[in-house]
Amino acid sequence: MKLPARYRERFRTVRQEIEMKNLKPICVAVLLVFAAAACKFSSSSPTTTFKTFFEAQKKKDVEGMKKTLSKSSMAMMEKAAKEQNKTVDKALTEGFESPGAKNDKMPETRNEKIDGDNATLEVQNEETKKWDKVYFVKEDNEWKIALDKTIEEIFKSMGNS
Repeated sequence: MKLPARYRERFRTVRQEIEMKNLKPICVAVLLVFAAAACKFSSSSPTTTFKTFFEAQKKKDVEGMKKTLSKSSMAMMEKAAKEQNKTVDKALTEGFESPGAKNDKMPETRNEKIDGDNATLEVQNEETKKWDKVYFVKEDNEWKIALDKTIEEIFKSMGNS
């Protein structure tokens, strides 16, 4: 026996609704898996962060530079700027006049090492040709330059020389 056309159409609509109800939880589950993976695996790397800082510095983009610095680095810079009766922005702007900031060529980098939420990257000093270690910390799933740690390690090495 063949169903009349109006019942066949209704049956088809009900079947589609049931299929969609079954499909929605699967779609939601797949989206959640992708979202979790995106949170876990950041596209950021210490090398990328350093390049971003360098490009921002080259463009004299203070906000861009600040975005690459760790929270503790920003706190250190705010304290130092306050002691000099300056803003952090003013201190960074004055840094554009330093010899290293005037170099348009990205310094060579090597030996990126990641250890959990900490990392280092060796950057070649254009003047001395020595390799300086720059420290990084992961904050909010993004690598940030740990300028405070980098400066601390420089002072330690000067004390040991």
